[in-house]
Amino acid sequence: MDVLLNPDVLNSLWLGTRMTLALTLLASLGGLVLGLLAAIAKSSRVVVLRLLAVTYIEVFRGTPLLVQLFFFYFALPQLTGVVLPAFTTAAIGLSLFAGAYTAEIVRGSLNAVTAGQREAATALGLKPLQVLVEVQLPQATRIALPALGNQFIGLLKDSSLASVITVTELLLSTRGLVSVTYQPVALYAATGLIYFLLSNAASRIFAVLEHRLNRPYRSAT
Repeated sequence: MDVLLNPDVLNSLWLGTRMTLALTLLASLGGLVLGLLAAIAKSSRVVVLRLLAVTYIEVFRGTPLLVQLFFFYFALPQLTGVVLPAFTTAAIGLSLFAGAYTAEIVRGSLNAVTAGQREAATALGLKPLQVLVEVQLPQATRIALPALGNQFIGLLKDSSLASVITVTELLLSTRGLVSVTYQPVALYAATGLIYFLLSNAASRIFAVLEHRLNRPYRSAT
């Protein structure tokens, strides 16, 4: 365990943790945007949009994330001639992967809002976009939040796969340290603990958000 007291080791683990968090946050944000767009497109009356959304969701949900990352990093540059940095490639790949799952979470949450509320909003003169933004999304957010929290935690752990395309996140940083110090037990145990603490912190944050969003509204008296 003395290896964990080495400032260079601690700094390397810290830098890897920062990279993991940055990758997870970017991918979560990108996945949320893509998921919302895909969910709306899948529920659209426009056939082309619906087919595109279904194809995107099925492809990225039906293939392993590792294969997707390999494709974006190794195959896509050969097909397009465009070479992106490893971190950018990982962020895009994870965003697309997360977006496919988020789309189904968002779509299910939007559909959980009763048709009566949508009809009432329409009867009051609200346009479809206003109904979506002002009526459906606020309620769907409360419904979707637990699943989105699980999605974020899963993405945090899945970000370790970015190490296979040379992104120096937490796992790859640990591998580098192991190759130098020959202390796999202490270093991998520390890495597992870091992932656990990050996941636990994310779970608590989402629990607080869920509690606040689900608090009954109290009118001022």
